Amino acid sequence: MFFIQFLSVLNKEAYQFESSSQTMPYYELDELTRFIAKIGFIFTSLLVLLFIFLTIYFVKRDFGSYRNLLIAFSILGFSFSSSEYIVHPMIHSYSAGFVFFTNPQTSIVSNDVMKIGLVFFCGIYGSTVCFIAVQFMYRYLALFDAPKIKWFESWRILLWCCYSLSIGILWAIGIHWFLEIDDFSIDYFQQGVRQIYGLELSSIPGFTSVIYTRKGDVRWRNLMCTIEMTMIIGMQYMIICFCGRKMSTGMKEKISMLSETSRRLHTQFFKSLVLQIVVPTFLLFLPMIIIIYLPLFNLEFSFPTGILFSAFAIYPAIDIAIILYIVCDYRNAIKYVLESMKTLCISGGYASQEVSFPICTTNNQMIYPHHTTGV
Repeated sequence: MFFIQFLSVLNKEAYQFESSSQTMPYYELDELTRFIAKIGFIFTSLLVLLFIFLTIYFVKRDFGSYRNLLIAFSILGFSFSSSEYIVHPMIHSYSAGFVFFTNPQTSIVSNDVMKIGLVFFCGIYGSTVCFIAVQFMYRYLALFDAPKIKWFESWRILLWCCYSLSIGILWAIGIHWFLEIDDFSIDYFQQGVRQIYGLELSSIPGFTSVIYTRKGDVRWRNLMCTIEMTMIIGMQYMIICFCGRKMSTGMKEKISMLSETSRRLHTQFFKSLVLQIVVPTFLLFLPMIIIIYLPLFNLEFSFPTGILFSAFAIYPAIDIAIILYIVCDYRNAIKYVLESMKTLCISGGYASQEVSFPICTTNNQMIYPHHTTGV
């Protein structure tokens, strides 16, 4: 019922958008998405650098192989945000399909290169979704089947990176193979793309999906892409929900057998993982589901659903911020770095004072057991 109401509202908004296109041209909305992508890219870059810096030099507690997973995922998040900012993918949904493209007028490279950029962006999205599931599998095994953690240690972590990469490649191949622009899609979208964007569909880098012909027959080639995306997203999300559910129900019993330090650490990472279910649900999964499922209803509407990509741009920064805030060791490391910088500024570049490095207590408070000279 909620989804049907959402579709009716979207249909109404799309009509209003079209009727007011003379007073509110699309480039204003496009500029907004570009601005959000730029902000997301800047914050992601800064937070990734900060996260890796703190992880390598200041967070000394042994997180095991999860430490490497966190670093790898932060780098993947940076790649995702960078590709979204550089390629600036756009989507316009129209009745039984959508156009996935980028504006060649804003690029200094050829259309072929930009088309590869679109495919790369899709592949990074698939890998990101997969790597979230990998993190949940690690935390699940760490609690319920610790001996199997060996599959994440040493060189074996590369297997999980390859697994994530393979999912991304499957996603990218699906886009390239099933959504290639053909004569029917050009005829279907050409007028709308020309009127709204001032572009010729046949001369821009992009892909199209039209689920139904004008007679109502199914175009199976395009539908296969929707099926493939559904299988990939569904599999990863089921892993996330299964592991999250098991950890939420059995965590208290399992961590009661661990040491106090390990128990506190597992609790903190579990809190971060709870947020890492909610955040990607609304910023990664839901926008993509809306985009790929709207054409199945074949509604009479035309709307720039590419605005939903703005959620993709800010996701990596939010994901890293969750860990920096939830996990006590990172909060303490940030506090230590800021105190050290303050000491350096006060002393004129020479740290004559001593700066205490805080550590976490059992109730996540900060204590200062020893002193170290400022950096």
